[in-house]
Amino acid sequence: MTKEYPMTCEEFKKRVCELFMRRAESDQELEYIKKFLKDEEKFIEGEYANACYDYDDPKRSNIQFTDEGLIRQPVRVLDMLY
Repeated sequence: MTKEYPMTCEEFKKRVCELFMRRAESDQELEYIKKFLKDEEKFIEGEYANACYDYDDPKRSNIQFTDEGLIRQPVRVLDMLY
C-alpha cells in the first residue's frame, strides 16, 4: 500500500522550481535558472524523499509540503548551491 502525501513527487518538483524561479531578475537569468534546476532534478527528488520521511515523523511539524516548508528547506538549499 502506498502512503498518501500532500503532493506527488512531480507536484513537489514543480512547486520548488516555481518558488526558486521567483529570484530571476531577467529573462536571461530565468533561462540559466531553468537549466540549473534541470541539472538539480535528482537533488529535488531526494528532497521530496526527505520531506516524506519528515512528514511521517509525528515529532516534526507537518509544513514540509507548504510554501513555507519548501522555502525553508529545498529552495534554501538550492539557493546555496546556485
